[in-house]
Amino acid sequence: MMNKTAFALSAACLAVMLCTAATVIVMPGPAHAADGAVGVLIPLSGKWESVGQKILRGIMTAGEVFGQGPGSNVQFVVRDYGNDEESIPSIIDELDRRHSVVGIIGPVGERASEIACREAQKRGLPAIMFTQAETPPLDGTYCFRNFLTIDMQARALLDAARSMGITRFGVMSPDDHFGRTFSEKFQRLAPSYGIQVVKARVYPLQKTDYRQELTALFSGLKKSPAKGQPGDMEALLVPDSAQNAAVIASYLSYLKIRNVRLFGPTLWDSPEFLKVGGRYVEDAVFLSGFFQGSIMSAPQDFSRLFQDTFHAQPSVWEASAYDAARMMQGFLREHRPSRADLRAYLAGLRRFGGASGITSFSPDGTLEKSIHLLSVRSGVVYEIRP
Repeated sequence: MMNKTAFALSAACLAVMLCTAATVIVMPGPAHAADGAVGVLIPLSGKWESVGQKILRGIMTAGEVFGQGPGSNVQFVVRDYGNDEESIPSIIDELDRRHSVVGIIGPVGERASEIACREAQKRGLPAIMFTQAETPPLDGTYCFRNFLTIDMQARALLDAARSMGITRFGVMSPDDHFGRTFSEKFQRLAPSYGIQVVKARVYPLQKTDYRQELTALFSGLKKSPAKGQPGDMEALLVPDSAQNAAVIASYLSYLKIRNVRLFGPTLWDSPEFLKVGGRYVEDAVFLSGFFQGSIMSAPQDFSRLFQDTFHAQPSVWEASAYDAARMMQGFLREHRPSRADLRAYLAGLRRFGGASGITSFSPDGTLEKSIHLLSVRSGVVYEIRP
């Protein structure tokens, strides 16, 4: 059972978010649980601080830190790397030598995950990371990710479009890494789904007026086909933020471009999408890695537990971290701490019913994960199954 000192430390850490300079035992289990400690490597300061705090809350929810029960059977040892991704190898070394962690949760992002994966692989230390980046399959890998990749999102949108009978797309993407990568992936995969990308345009960052780009994109095409009739461009992919996509949706109406359905990534799963877009984002199709309105029991149960604990709405970050922690707990509840055995357990994990979706890992690190497909009707976001 969690001792009072550790509980107070966890509560104070969460309240003021000062778990940055030193190691913090967030959720100790029984006295012998030190042999089964799990390292948590997240940014609790710097530009990704808010994401790190969300991940911490998700892990604390899995450990039932503020619950009435006995709490977790696992010690989670939390370390902050802030903006200093180059410090990750030395932090992992400290977690290894000083705490003998059996596995790691984190870090966040492409570069941080690459650095951590190299170190984890060298030490035979299983890690569950949070990155959208594609990683080449590697037999015997110790690196797993529990976050939707760009490839998975592009395939999900193309599959949905095919199911809806949509065959002609336009693409408008920002000139940044995410936009370029998503656009290129979508265009490369489209023919295999029987879909043609008619035109594509790239717009500069910090853009606020999209008239020129949209006019060029639809130049020479029928902008307003008869209702119920397919146009030269039936749908428009915008791999950008919720706010920017919503503004683009309003410009479509302003330019009298009608009967073009908007498609977008998980970035659109934000209150900003409806707040900014209003009626202009009706019937848009987008993705979510965690949808509280899902009919699945796991997201519903997690949402209730999280809201009862923190009196706030969880996001995909909390849900993904919660699932990663539960995967570690599930192994350590049934097995003696062993890195090799944990790696084998993760590599063979199939259809794990998590808050962030039904998840499966393969021995080469490949992730399979269910994705929520969402749309908007009368100003309400709902899940669709085309």
